[in-house]
Amino acid sequence: MSIDELQELRIGFQGLQTLYQTYLPKADPLLINDLLVREQENDRPNASLSTSYYRVEILTNEGTESQRMSDVIHRKTGFLPLIHDNGTRYVLNMVLNLELLRGICNSDESIIKVTGYYAGVNGK
Repeated sequence: MSIDELQELRIGFQGLQTLYQTYLPKADPLLINDLLVREQENDRPNASLSTSYYRVEILTNEGTESQRMSDVIHRKTGFLPLIHDNGTRYVLNMVLNLELLRGICNSDESIIKVTGYYAGVNGK
């Protein structure tokens, strides 16, 4: 691989990061990337069929009313989160896909970041 080819890779990666920031600014880029890689590996262009479980953390502004935010998260995901750090961090284990991640990110103005990591398939 020549230097020009490596530079092309860097430019492509920078473009991908820009897309992540443009369309899912509250989502951790590593989480987005993981979801996309698993979708591609499983040959599932329709991510709504995902069975990948993630531990998801939703960070909110200080002063967010925790019961209201818990209700927002429950309505969006179907799961009740554990509440930590005086109501600024909400944690749940759930099936996650790109569409659901976007819905979580856009569900409330108090949400400042959504992050998480892969926890297995079908609870394994």
